[in-house]
Amino acid sequence: MVEWIEVGIIFRKHGIQGEVKVFPLTDSPKRFLDLHDVVIEDSAGERHPVRIDRVRFQQDRVILHFEGKDTPEHVAPFMRSRILIHRAEAVRLPEGRYYYSDVIGLSVYTDREEYLGRVEDILETGSNDVYVVRGEAREVLIPAIREVIRKIDLENQRLIVHEVEGLLE
Repeated sequence: MVEWIEVGIIFRKHGIQGEVKVFPLTDSPKRFLDLHDVVIEDSAGERHPVRIDRVRFQQDRVILHFEGKDTPEHVAPFMRSRILIHRAEAVRLPEGRYYYSDVIGLSVYTDREEYLGRVEDILETGSNDVYVVRGEAREVLIPAIREVIRKIDLENQRLIVHEVEGLLE
């Protein structure tokens, strides 16, 4: 399992006091109220520890202020950066639920042991997530539903799918 979990993406500056707008990657954006020390990973992969000292909400977005970052110029380098928390601070998920960061990268096999590729991305469709699996010859879209997903084995980094009619066509 990964050590760091992505909880949001900074997508723009907000106002003149160094606030940023965040697209939350969590079922409960209110979770940001409990976060204090986080890591910002910029587009170059460099990590910057910061402390959240103010949280507000605007529709489905989160507005954050970081301690010591009091102007738009201070937060400009953080645009399009990921907000990470250590796994130990993550909310424990119920049985059968997984963090996206745990699923991305898993090797995908059919229940007949045919290798399909690796999970490269996850699409949110509204009704259910869809795993984008990229293999050597093709890309397959796997719906994250009980009828298809047989097992997610994080220890062995494998996802087993049941090949329903039309799935791999």
